[in-house]
Amino acid sequence: MPIKPWFSSRPACSLLYLDCYAFELSGTKNEVIAHWGLFDPATVASLVIHHCPALEMPSTLTEFSRLRALKLYNSTITSWQEDAAISQRHHPNLLMLFLARVNMTNGDLPAGLYRELLPQTLRDIEFCVTNLRSLPEDLDLTWPHFATIYLEAGNLTEIPQSLVRLASFDLSLALNPIATISTSILEGNDGYLHIGGTLISELPEIVDNVSPTLKIRLDNTNISFFWNWTDPMVANANGGDGDGIPTLLAPNTPYCTDLERIYGGEQTSISAPQHEGQSLLLSDASVENWPTLERTVSCEQWPATYFPIESENEHSRIKSD
Repeated sequence: MPIKPWFSSRPACSLLYLDCYAFELSGTKNEVIAHWGLFDPATVASLVIHHCPALEMPSTLTEFSRLRALKLYNSTITSWQEDAAISQRHHPNLLMLFLARVNMTNGDLPAGLYRELLPQTLRDIEFCVTNLRSLPEDLDLTWPHFATIYLEAGNLTEIPQSLVRLASFDLSLALNPIATISTSILEGNDGYLHIGGTLISELPEIVDNVSPTLKIRLDNTNISFFWNWTDPMVANANGGDGDGIPTLLAPNTPYCTDLERIYGGEQTSISAPQHEGQSLLLSDASVENWPTLERTVSCEQWPATYFPIESENEHSRIKSD
């Protein structure tokens, strides 16, 4: 039963859920305002929007002063202007922002998602299966630094420098059509980088200031060898002990195909042509070096994205009667 807080004429609601399909709505501003207006926005902690074919985010979003989580699923954003911006000013407690199966106009980030300074508490931003194709050049002026940012299964063809400058501790660009990885995303990075499912076939040849604690996912790419700048990472590898994440995760790559054949006795060497500056530690297929290879590189299958899109699809799909 909704509880009406003191000094408010509207009932409280911790989780406010808008399902445009269930309510036979498109998601226009007037429709959203009418639905949200039934509850006291100052009491809402989680705001969920599903199945809106033409979502126009209203400025009343700024009234959700205690919002901690915002999630959009299976919706098309036609308008999200600055007057409805997510911001430190209006949402000082926001922790999580999730967009899954969401389309944006022209594949551009809506103004309401970057024009104002985002909440300092926002440490988890996850997009998965979107048409996002670009990021603003000044994104690093408003988005949180050193955060978890997943921009997965989108249309990015390169890594924007504004994203690099955010220095995300945990960054996933999985399943984007990115063919080249810049050195800047690797230099000084001591966190986690997921570039699996991209179009890359080779990492940059020269990378300075490589952190030995950097961990990279390269699964489902055409990577067949590693350069010697990875050697400090190899020396620090612990087989995933501690956080459970291997230093290099590379299933469904030519490199892991080689390793599996080597471990199975079907071949005795890495098949990729030798390159000057190649990592000798990760090119040595001798039995004596197997412990190093096994400690550093995992060929175990992982879900393609960090965002749990399959379970989200099952949980949030349109359910027929």
